[in-house]
Amino acid sequence: MTCSVEKTIAALVGMSIDSLLLLKMLVIKKPINLDITVSLIMTNLLLSM
Repeated sequence: MTCSVEKTIAALVGMSIDSLLLLKMLVIKKPINLDITVSLIMTNLLLSM
């Protein structure tokens, strides 16, 4: 049980970090797409929970 919980937490943390890095890259390149990117990331995080 604890193993799967740890894996889930690790996956969520990893996804969050990946999302932040992706967001940072997109913000630097295309500031206009910020809202779209944020909504996509939030949707992904909500679906993964």
